[in-house]
Amino acid sequence: MIQDYVEVDDGQIFYSVCETCPDKDSPMVLLHGNFNDHQIWNEQVESLSTQYKIIRYDLRGYGLSSTPKSPFSNVQDLKTIVDSLKLHHMTLIGSSLGGGVAIDFTLAYPHLAQALILVSPSIQGNHYPMNMMWQGIKNHFNVRVKSRERAIKSFITNPYWQYFFPSMDRPEAREKVLLNVRNTHNFCRFSPSLATTIKPHAIHRLSEINIPTLIIISDRDHPFNIKTAETLHKNIRRSSKIIMKNCGHLPFIEEYQEFNQTVLDFLSRLNFKA
Repeated sequence: MIQDYVEVDDGQIFYSVCETCPDKDSPMVLLHGNFNDHQIWNEQVESLSTQYKIIRYDLRGYGLSSTPKSPFSNVQDLKTIVDSLKLHHMTLIGSSLGGGVAIDFTLAYPHLAQALILVSPSIQGNHYPMNMMWQGIKNHFNVRVKSRERAIKSFITNPYWQYFFPSMDRPEAREKVLLNVRNTHNFCRFSPSLATTIKPHAIHRLSEINIPTLIIISDRDHPFNIKTAETLHKNIRRSSKIIMKNCGHLPFIEEYQEFNQTVLDFLSRLNFKA
C-alpha cells in the first residue's frame, strides 16, 4: 500500500494506492461521497485489488486532504492525481457526490475513462429538493452554533438522514458508517459554494457519455436519489441499472460481497482486465 499527497492549488490531496495487481494498465479509482473519506471503501480494496490497481483519495475538504479556502475544482484535483500517477484507461467508481465528480471528469476528459460505476450518484445541475437543501444548510449551521462533534450527533440522530445509514438490524455495517461519519474531518469543513463545476452542467450533457456505465441504486435510498439513478439510466446510452435490495445510501458497505461481485461481473463482461 502506497500513501502520499499530491500538491494542488492552495492545498494537498491525500491518496492511497493498492498495487497487489501486477497489471498497471487496469486502474480503478474510487471516489467517496459527502460525510465520508477514502476509508469508506475499505470493504472493496481486498476484493477488487486482486484484479485491479486500486486508487483511493480524500476529496478536498475531507479526510486527510486540505480544507478549501478558495474556489477549487474536484475534476481538476482528480486530474492532478491521474497525471501524477500516470493513469489511463480507468474505471471510475463514485458514491453519491463522488459519482457526480466521476461524471464530470468523464465529460471533461473522455479519453481517460473506460467505464463508469455510479453508486447512488449525484448529477451537477440536478436541483435538490428544498427539504434536502434545508437539511444540508442545517448541518453547516449546527457546526457554527454548536460544535462539529455535536453537529455530527444531530446529523446521525436526525430522522431525515436515516436513509444514509444501515438499519439497526445490520449493526456491523451501521457501525462502519458511523465510524466514518464521526470523523470530524469529514463533516462540513467548508462552504459547498467553493466547489466549482464544469459548465454546462452534467445534467444537460449525459448523452455525451459514451462508455459502459453501471448505475447501482438501493431500494431504501432517498426517493430523489432513486429518481436520479433513473435519469442517468435513461440518458446514458450504454448504461445498465441494478437495484440492490434492503440497502440504504451506501450499499457497498451493507452488502459488500454482492456489490464487489457485481462490479467484477460488469467489468468482466466488457472484457476488461479480470
